[in-house]
Amino acid sequence: MKCSLQNSHLKPGGWVEFQDPYGMPLCDDGTMSEDDVMKKFYELCIAVMSKYGMNLDLVTGVGDFLRRAGFTNITCIKKKLPIGTWPKDKTLRLVGLLAKEAAEQSLGSLGKALSNFGMSQAEQTVWAAKVKESLGDNKIHRYYFYYFWYAQKPEKKAN
Repeated sequence: MKCSLQNSHLKPGGWVEFQDPYGMPLCDDGTMSEDDVMKKFYELCIAVMSKYGMNLDLVTGVGDFLRRAGFTNITCIKKKLPIGTWPKDKTLRLVGLLAKEAAEQSLGSLGKALSNFGMSQAEQTVWAAKVKESLGDNKIHRYYFYYFWYAQKPEKKAN
């Protein structure tokens, strides 16, 4: 990720914002096991995408990039985003449904990368089936973090 203070699209004193999810499934109440299929699948995705030079953990360190680029007033807000319709709160249940749908729909987009990683079509189909089945299990209270990064371009210094 390159950040430049010379960017003409941001005036001195202007603000930037980056929003991105960190897809590692987490759980606070012990309903997700250490060998959870969603967690294992995300770990597989990390390995596959790193082969192509992509870092799926990058969102957690955006502040370092902003700092090195000279931005100030760097702020990070992390919000829990449920995966699935397990939350009792109506709004969170809807958010969880959308996160579940997004996870299911993203499975097909990984086909070429997984094939290049050496995974057969049959193995991909099995993974997809396991992930979809697991996503439908409301007894597992998974979530992931959504990161909101804010930073300000410094004002020009007076000579």
